[in-house]
Amino acid sequence: MEQSGERDASNTYAAAAIQAIRDNGLQIDPKTFSVWYEYHKGGNPGLRRVIDIILTNRSPVSPVAVARIYERFIANAVDYRVIHETSARMQQTLAQLVALVSEASSGASQFGSTIRRVSGQFAANEVSIGELVQCLLSEAREIGASTLRIQGELARNAELMQTMQRSLEDARREASTDPLTGLANRRCLDEALQTRAGKAMNDGLDLSLLIVDIDHFKRVNDQWGHPVGDEVLKLAASTLRASIREADLAARYGGEEFAVVLAGVAANAAGEIGERIRKSFAESQVVLRGSGQSIGTITVSVGVAAYEPGESLGQWVGRTDAALYAAKQAGRNQVALARNAVLTG
Repeated sequence: MEQSGERDASNTYAAAAIQAIRDNGLQIDPKTFSVWYEYHKGGNPGLRRVIDIILTNRSPVSPVAVARIYERFIANAVDYRVIHETSARMQQTLAQLVALVSEASSGASQFGSTIRRVSGQFAANEVSIGELVQCLLSEAREIGASTLRIQGELARNAELMQTMQRSLEDARREASTDPLTGLANRRCLDEALQTRAGKAMNDGLDLSLLIVDIDHFKRVNDQWGHPVGDEVLKLAASTLRASIREADLAARYGGEEFAVVLAGVAANAAGEIGERIRKSFAESQVVLRGSGQSIGTITVSVGVAAYEPGESLGQWVGRTDAALYAAKQAGRNQVALARNAVLTG
């Protein structure tokens, strides 16, 4: 936990960063916030030197300059740290506002009760920042004219915090999404496997993994070119989305391989879902959008394994991979369970 002095310093850096963003006429987003936060924190001499040169020339720091500074001095180290720090700054700003209102209304028990209730809802993601701020404004007005200063602070920061929240959500999506297919990326998949395996083990729930591989994908690229190959990958992503529930996770595992995490689904039922996915591919013709020309049927092989409590993620994924290999060895366009039973369509 942060000590009081560290927390005060973080708040000071955050406030200075937001002011600098405003002074330079920039949009508030996680990357811009990160650049200015690092500048005022002073721990990145190269970044500070570049910005000081721009400011010495009495020029504003442009969005292009910010982007270059971010890529040069920050990007490789802080993809997720930026997100977490921005989120932390938002929480701190909100806590300061709540403290201001609470201080001015220490005798208003009803107001205090409302603050605790709505803050709890925000922590549980049941209300948005905008809804929380509006509630605080409404309650502050009820207290009376003595809170005019606080109402002003709330109103001034409401739009800022909502903008930061939207930017934060965009950054989270970008950090966890495969840009070509729109599915979850490998990093998101790894985190989901870790989280869901832990929950399955603690709660005694079933959990299964599918690895889906497009058969002879190299032939598609060689014969039709990589743009067509990309379209096939997008089609595969759409087929997977249509075949699973909202609670399940479809991800691009790598190259032409995909993974599907099925919550509350045992091995046999997961095999049936894998078979449904296989048939969806096998029964469809892939048609080129521009020319309308058919490139034929794209088939997939599927490996299936249920999570066994106590096994490592590497063992679980390894068993699923082994099942996929068995499906391919059996002639492709197959679904194989980890116990090596092969389902044919």
